[in-house]
Amino acid sequence: MKFCKGFAVISAAILLAFGAEAQEKDIFTLEETAITATRTEIAVEDAPASVSVVTQEEIKSLGATTLDEVLRHEAGVILRRDKGIAMATPRVSLRGLGGDSRTLVMLDGMPLNDGYSSGVTWSQLGIENVERIEITRGPGSALYGGNALGGVINIITKKPSGREIKATVGAGSDNTRKYSASYGDMFTDKFGMRIGFEHEKSDGYPATTTRRSITTTQPSTDELTGGYPGKSASGSDTYIVGDAGDNWGERNNVNLQSYFTPDASSMITFNAQWGRHEYGYDRPHTYLTDSNGNPSYSGYVDLGNGRYASVSPNNFIYYMGNGDEEYTSLALMYDKEFENIVLNAKVGYSYKTKWYTTAGSSGTYDNAAGSLTDSDLYTWYTDVQLSGNIGQKHKLTGGMTYRTNDFEQAGYSLSFYRDEDSKTSKNEITEGKDQYYGVYIQDEWTLPASFTLFTGIRYDYWSASDGKAGQIGSEETFSEPHDDAFSPKVALVWNPIEDTVLRTSYGTAFRAPNIYDMYRSWRSGTTNYHSNPNLKPEKLESWEIGADQFFFNKKLKVSATYYNSEIKDAIERTNSGSDRYTDNVGKASIDGFELALEAQPVKGLKLWANGSWVNSEVLENKNKPEIEGKELTDVPDVMYNVGGIYKWRFLSIALDGNYQGRIYTSDMNDDINGVYASYDERWIWNTRITAEVGKHVEVSGAVTNIFDKEYFDYYVGRERSYMLELTAKF
Repeated sequence: MKFCKGFAVISAAILLAFGAEAQEKDIFTLEETAITATRTEIAVEDAPASVSVVTQEEIKSLGATTLDEVLRHEAGVILRRDKGIAMATPRVSLRGLGGDSRTLVMLDGMPLNDGYSSGVTWSQLGIENVERIEITRGPGSALYGGNALGGVINIITKKPSGREIKATVGAGSDNTRKYSASYGDMFTDKFGMRIGFEHEKSDGYPATTTRRSITTTQPSTDELTGGYPGKSASGSDTYIVGDAGDNWGERNNVNLQSYFTPDASSMITFNAQWGRHEYGYDRPHTYLTDSNGNPSYSGYVDLGNGRYASVSPNNFIYYMGNGDEEYTSLALMYDKEFENIVLNAKVGYSYKTKWYTTAGSSGTYDNAAGSLTDSDLYTWYTDVQLSGNIGQKHKLTGGMTYRTNDFEQAGYSLSFYRDEDSKTSKNEITEGKDQYYGVYIQDEWTLPASFTLFTGIRYDYWSASDGKAGQIGSEETFSEPHDDAFSPKVALVWNPIEDTVLRTSYGTAFRAPNIYDMYRSWRSGTTNYHSNPNLKPEKLESWEIGADQFFFNKKLKVSATYYNSEIKDAIERTNSGSDRYTDNVGKASIDGFELALEAQPVKGLKLWANGSWVNSEVLENKNKPEIEGKELTDVPDVMYNVGGIYKWRFLSIALDGNYQGRIYTSDMNDDINGVYASYDERWIWNTRITAEVGKHVEVSGAVTNIFDKEYFDYYVGRERSYMLELTAKF
């Protein structure tokens, strides 16, 4: 309740800010257009869904390092980047649907969710080349097919409009270093190109604690002192003996955007992205000392009352390792305006190669053996779309898409877990291919009395083949499944009076099982993981009602949306002894409410406050009926975002705060807060100040986690950190 009061106070403060009169046209605007909601350009307030836009100016002012961090202050967005750039699998999701496989992410309309696990390679994407990011909430399969259950996020890159040369260097906490450079120009009145490079590296911090269980048998090793008692997320007693070392990360990106306009009615665009993300752990730290006061990694701690915690060097590194992921994306797009029809055609290719190592169950940081997992994923995608007006009242949009993925993965034994080239034997494989075909059509029908009716439907068919997985010598060959889905959507938008827009919609969405779900079978220790080629697609049915209201000559915008979603045939893993099986096991409902305020009370100032409330419930789980009635995991019950950007003369000042409510990781909702592997309730505040020094130089300073809040986002949250940057531009 106190947070609801806080949100109300902040909202009231925004309203009071209108005591000052708005002045001339500003760099900020609350009137945006977007293309993602309808596949054609439309004003955000007229769109048949809840839509928001993050502009280039906001991206720059907030100073985010990666694109997923840009989305942190948007209503309904759940961000999982627990360890900064060291995070191997950052995730972004929408509307109470955990996991990144249920939110479709695109780059210039090309899907980024990979064909293996449906994850997104956020760390390899460029940020300096982004024009804006559009967030469309609610089911989007009627236009975009699979993965669009929670919504669609479209990253739109910027085209060069003139000569621009820019270079940035920066340094900050944890020995973080970053630099970027870009050059763009119009070489003729018909051809322009921009190329950029970005680099960031951080030594990181100890994000992973080393925890030992409590025993009642006294070990026959040396007695140590140090460490401290703790709890597991399930509430059992543990003892903290150290950490896995500083978790370092490095990211690089090269991006290119170019376009050619052969005539006034057509454009050819070519975009390319190359990115690489590396991560690993430095030498672990022990919190224990021997009888001589020297740091020790081996022995036991007497906890009293016949309780002991033992430790060995392998405890600090087990299942830790290094990783490297490289991503290449190429896209060619052709846009042509005919007399009454607009053609948009695109074809794209992407290649992702990834490897990671893990330490085995014996040995030390300097000599432990381990394993290597090495994979390659090839993807082709094409989309052809036609749109045009039919008479005075109808606008039709339709098209077809095709996508194919080809995945290969192999597992190897390593003689040394931190050397990916020390292979000794190949021990397991995973292979598989899939194909997707889709056709869609949408009608935008202008009705009397300021109503607009949107109706659309899409048909998707997919199939998988060449599935094979398992230990070398006992590989299992899988069947070749196929399935299809119809995804309808209908929405009504009403503009009863000026500055007031009401909307309601109903739609369905789906997520087809990916190659990981269908074909990834492997063994880890004594646990066997089983795939399932006979999975059905996850299906979502959702309706919503919402409104946008402008005040003060469109200097204040208030948006509110209530939605109800029901997901069926949820794909999950269930345990049975030492086996874990993948199956369609669940049904769940989600009720959500989103409230957002944006204000531009005076020149150079933009303020925002938004809240998202989620009430979820597991309705059915055939393999674990005892969790029925519980909340969904990995979903905060409430989130608040507040902040502002003020630009005055040569200064830009940004401040933002993010509150994340309770998140359960246990499907029984019995995990506790404030311990490693929990997701804590917390406010995190950040600020950034940028100053223009003359015409060509900018200096900026940023502070993250201003109040040095201690918290867990599964891993240990990063303490207060700093970043200084110097930018030259011409």
